[in-house]
Amino acid sequence: MNRSLNAVLILLITASLAGCLLLTSVQLTAFDINFYERAYERYDLQRTTELPKKNYTDLCENILVYLNGQMDFLYNRAVVFGSVKYLFNQKELLHMEDVKSLFVWGYRIRNLSFAVLLVTIFAAIGLSKGSKRLAGRLMLWGSISLFLATVGLGLLMQTDFYRHFTVFHEVFFTNDLWLLNPETDLLINMFPLEFFNDMAIRIILYFTVQLAAVASIGYFISKTEKGTP
Repeated sequence: MNRSLNAVLILLITASLAGCLLLTSVQLTAFDINFYERAYERYDLQRTTELPKKNYTDLCENILVYLNGQMDFLYNRAVVFGSVKYLFNQKELLHMEDVKSLFVWGYRIRNLSFAVLLVTIFAAIGLSKGSKRLAGRLMLWGSISLFLATVGLGLLMQTDFYRHFTVFHEVFFTNDLWLLNPETDLLINMFPLEFFNDMAIRIILYFTVQLAAVASIGYFISKTEKGTP
């Protein structure tokens, strides 16, 4: 096969696997309410948020419903120690609108990536005259490439997570609403830096497990399917 075409197929399979599996890993982690419940105990969030665990969990559930597009507004009213309060201020609510928009785009990119992945696999099969061997090898190479990149990125992030966390926000947000004040804003006390560090580790773990599964499938196909790559 033409080397240029082979390089294009590898690029497409790698990019589509990254978009599809990474964003799925983000969704699996971000929408796991058990992760938030454990965080409440692990980081002693009653001290920083002054919220009972039930109020904290209920608020997290409302946030997840909102981010998942099941609610048009973020319901953040609660009875805390006998008093009815709105827990987030206007700045926090506007930031959450930006976060929701990011999730919406994430869903779109994931779905597009899945479509590109399927098209690339079928294209590889077509170019191989019906053989699945090339598709299997592309899945294997793409998964290995992403695994190596993920290991490197994970090690880099752990050298200075705060710096990379800041760069992420500067890249994906067009305003400074994410610069919250722990003295006045509940959101930053609900989700401290350590929370996001653990979330990033969980996302990487989910991602690598999925990559291992795809690599295994690709290896099996490439070794059992007869044909000319």
